[in-house]
Amino acid sequence: MKLLHIAEADSRFPTEGPFLDALREFGELTVIRNDGTMTDEEMASHIREHDVLLTIWGSSPVPEQIAQNPGRLSYICNISGGIKGWIPLSIIEAGIPVTNWGDAIAADVAEAAFTLLLASLKELLPQQLAVRSGGWHRNDRRVGMMYGLRIGIYGMGVIGRKFVDFLRPFECHIHYYDPYLSSTTTLEGCKRYDSLVELAADCDVLVIHAGLTEETRNSVNAEVLSHLADYSIVINTARGDIIDQDALFAELQAGRLRAGLDVIADNDRLAEDHPARMWPNVLFTAHDLFYATWNMPKLQRYERICLDNLQRFREGKPLLFKFDRDRYLRST
Repeated sequence: MKLLHIAEADSRFPTEGPFLDALREFGELTVIRNDGTMTDEEMASHIREHDVLLTIWGSSPVPEQIAQNPGRLSYICNISGGIKGWIPLSIIEAGIPVTNWGDAIAADVAEAAFTLLLASLKELLPQQLAVRSGGWHRNDRRVGMMYGLRIGIYGMGVIGRKFVDFLRPFECHIHYYDPYLSSTTTLEGCKRYDSLVELAADCDVLVIHAGLTEETRNSVNAEVLSHLADYSIVINTARGDIIDQDALFAELQAGRLRAGLDVIADNDRLAEDHPARMWPNVLFTAHDLFYATWNMPKLQRYERICLDNLQRFREGKPLLFKFDRDRYLRST
């Protein structure tokens, strides 16, 4: 088997380590560095000479002409999650198998959301600010508990369902809204709502696990937020652009709502002088909360999925987490 990765300057493809060693066990691995001067036809020529193309953040985009003439290429294994930045829809429509890491980070993102939920519910940030300024007991505490908490989940895909697993021991009331979930689908112990407004009106915490599509962009808008009761909590570990950020920031600045935000709009960057950095009712975790830098296993879950799919490809077995047109269009 011949494997290829075409890397741009910011490619996250490994240069050493156990994952790279495991990839090499499948056959001949070639890594080409694209300094920006390689033409689409040159890239296509390289790709056509290999069985598998490995893509990840920082991969060179796959040329459109591969859809019409893939040559030897029989599989594109995307090691990360999103693929739209480097794999065009025409590749999917041409029938070339493309997979990604699937549910590899579901537990990590769900854990991040749960962390933000607990920290916001227990008001850890304002408590620490009070202690650091010389105080101790706060008279304005609005600390809640998980038991009986009404939690509204927007998006019940693999991450949303894993988040539910985290909640179940705490005897919360779990509500959800997911416009893409079949109306015949039922989730044990969870109450389904038909709109975001209805969900917001009947929850104490709104947790976002939806993917970013044109339909979900800015869908958590001023109207939805207005239906949340005072001191409700908004948690977002999905994509910042799902929320109308101006509307949310207006609520946070007024002190009416609280939030734990791992992601925000504007490419997850907050201006250095933005006043929101000093608001005591919002936690920002800079889209880093689900990344681990300590206590890491030899191989990450997403690396194991990649290796499993390569083994399946070699043995002619069905691939896991394969894209079709619908999944491609809904993916973030």
